[in-house]
Amino acid sequence: MSGMIRTILWSCLLIVVATQAKAQTVLRYDEPASKFTTAQREDPNKKGYMQEALPLGNGRLGAMFSGGIEEEHLLINDITVWMNSKRGLDEVAQSGTRIGAYREFDKVREAYRNGNYGTSENSMEAMSTKYLSSTQPLGNYAPFADLYISTGHDSAQVSAYSRSLDARTGVGKVSYSIGEGHFTREYFCSHPNDVVALRYTASNATMDLDIRVETFHDIKNVKAEGNYVVLTGEVPMVKDAIGFQQMVYIDPGKGKLVPQEDGSMRVVGATKVKVYLSAYTDYLPVYPSFKGRNYAADNKKNIQAAVGLGYDRLRSVHEKDVSSLMDRCQLHLDYQPSGMTTDRLVKKGASLELENLYFNYSRYLQLSCSRTAPVPSNLQGLWNGHLDPAWNCDYHTDINVEMNYWMVDPANLSESFRPYVEWMKVLAQSGAHTARETFGINEGWSVGLNGNVFGFTAQNEHGRRHQQAGHWLSQNLFDHYAFTQDRDYLEEIYPILKGAAEFFVAHLAPWKDGSLVVYPTWSPENAYLVEEYGKLNKQTYGAAWDQQLVLNLFTDCIEAATLLGKDKGFRRSLQEMIPQLSPQKIGQYGQIQEWPEDWDSPTDQHRHISHLIALHPGRDFSPLTTKELVDASLVTMEHRGDISTGWSTAWKTCFWARLHNGDKAHQFYQFLTAERAYPNLFDFHPPFQIDGNFGGAAGVCEMLLQSHLRSVEAEATTIEDAAFIAYKKDTDQPEHFLPVVPDESLAEAPYILHLLPALPSAWPNGEIIGLRARGGFEVDIIWENGKLAEAKIHATADGDFRIYSEGKLSKVISLKKGEEIVIDN
Repeated sequence: MSGMIRTILWSCLLIVVATQAKAQTVLRYDEPASKFTTAQREDPNKKGYMQEALPLGNGRLGAMFSGGIEEEHLLINDITVWMNSKRGLDEVAQSGTRIGAYREFDKVREAYRNGNYGTSENSMEAMSTKYLSSTQPLGNYAPFADLYISTGHDSAQVSAYSRSLDARTGVGKVSYSIGEGHFTREYFCSHPNDVVALRYTASNATMDLDIRVETFHDIKNVKAEGNYVVLTGEVPMVKDAIGFQQMVYIDPGKGKLVPQEDGSMRVVGATKVKVYLSAYTDYLPVYPSFKGRNYAADNKKNIQAAVGLGYDRLRSVHEKDVSSLMDRCQLHLDYQPSGMTTDRLVKKGASLELENLYFNYSRYLQLSCSRTAPVPSNLQGLWNGHLDPAWNCDYHTDINVEMNYWMVDPANLSESFRPYVEWMKVLAQSGAHTARETFGINEGWSVGLNGNVFGFTAQNEHGRRHQQAGHWLSQNLFDHYAFTQDRDYLEEIYPILKGAAEFFVAHLAPWKDGSLVVYPTWSPENAYLVEEYGKLNKQTYGAAWDQQLVLNLFTDCIEAATLLGKDKGFRRSLQEMIPQLSPQKIGQYGQIQEWPEDWDSPTDQHRHISHLIALHPGRDFSPLTTKELVDASLVTMEHRGDISTGWSTAWKTCFWARLHNGDKAHQFYQFLTAERAYPNLFDFHPPFQIDGNFGGAAGVCEMLLQSHLRSVEAEATTIEDAAFIAYKKDTDQPEHFLPVVPDESLAEAPYILHLLPALPSAWPNGEIIGLRARGGFEVDIIWENGKLAEAKIHATADGDFRIYSEGKLSKVISLKKGEEIVIDN
């Protein structure tokens, strides 16, 4: 294909992107969301407002709007609002660790060595609970406040109602008519200016509005004065309540403001009303106080800046900010738009239109709930209206918080990763105390199953739920470097990686066969030998997921240290330790063993499939390099079946994509979008958990582009000969696969860009722009009739790579930053 034709083709693609963007990013409804009733507030499983209202966010500050006719209800969230926990303790206590637990640690381990299963007094679980578990309250994420705007309108008189959210611009809208009068509203949450903004407009009519604020926390003061409604309060904590303030500025235009004695504001005779809202707590990510922000001063500064800028300019800056990120990566499947409202589209069931919208919308949710905040997105991202949310709306480290960040780099939203990094810095600081006090380890850091915004790193209160998570959390850290190739970032996070590895170097212990294993541990949330010991028999030793992640961590740490020219002796110690790690095992049914013994049941359909972490999000099982381990993975997938919760469905989408089965991956993605989506497209576990949205988008990326394999043999012409292989068969025990020591040359090995590795037959034609690949590359792909038509690879950093497509491996290709190459079929 000539250069001119290529240019024309890509120009046409950009035109298609521009013209289709709105149709593929807008959520539309012809009625308001349900009111947020007391029953819904108290029970997260009850459907209504949270499943129908539309979300706005700038990564820290969030809002949901209902579009109510008689009354608009905006739920306001701040990512730092936690309650019922502690902060401001001394450095050791703030970690939540059970101080001095290390003195009894070997006594606990003895229960494991003796095989004390079940839940009896001397069992592994009971001993772990008694001697290692934290007694400190974790607390839970909580709503900030509520903004209500009453209109006095009668819904029975309304015609032509419309409610929408454009995910490309981050602007929500409501419009309707009453007689000759026409009423419109706009809503957005600005990242550049850190405020929520609204505009109410009336044509051929005037508006009388009542504006009030409420919170479920302790109110210190609420007052309406001048143009302001200011709410000041405290969030209850076991120790050191969190101070907060919400400031609302109202510009009534030609209308009149009438402050009310109850702290609300009345707007009379207006045709255009603008509202600006700023909200902060006193939280700062400073261990162990987590305090210090002057929220009143920051609120005042934000409001004054927004008012000075003016609504139109504020919105213009906001739209440019959001659209610049949304336009980087867009999926365009070949379908005819139905014209349906989004709720009807979901109710109708599976469609390419819904699948396309879900992916683009998931990217919007990502940038809306994670950008420059001091902590990452939680189980519900940013949006929560419950004082007692499901699973504390916390940070679960056994997949959920990691899954929240799988898609940020592949889907070209690297900025969203920063809150995760800042949180990890706190965990490493806090986790050093947990490593020492709980496990007697004086180097590195440790973290358990549940986290909060106050540096909680201790072991869970239930011994059956004990685990280590530093290896999985660190996997996300290094993978971000793999995509960005940002050497300054690698320097920044290297101490965290090294600390995680140092902990495991000391924590790993020899088992009866002499191999090194992690224990106490579990295989997240699953149980074994249930008939013998009950459904709470969860604790074990050397679970497959732990062992896979330790190898992953040690390999990443070796590579990072090599690239930075650091810690040659430590690198060598990791290399010497890797061959001693417990092997991966294929069991009696031909499955990957989840447990150290062959305890797997072919009827076990548990939602967690943690022993396939090496398949995804890891990189060490692949159909192209480890066929026997992949065959065993397929048996495991067959055993676990197709019934899934939201996030589990998303993970299975990723698994099947990595297994290069596009139709099976699509089956799960289709189920996720059609059967695991609420009317506002929030994922449900059930109830709402946002990790399914993010995991589903990651699965789409995996279907269209994979880049986790490395070419260590530059002259090899087949991928089997070229790629680094992390496990090799044990010649003495052929069902065992031993960890491979990475040579330091792996640090410079080119990534292999596998184009359309799992393209579903249901997507015969389409295109995606702006996918990211490891090695520092941006990739646009067009496919026709199920085959690659053309791909463009753009280098965001100097680098080498190889292309793998339709069974063929290219030679090594080198690009300088800013250069690009077009690959056609």
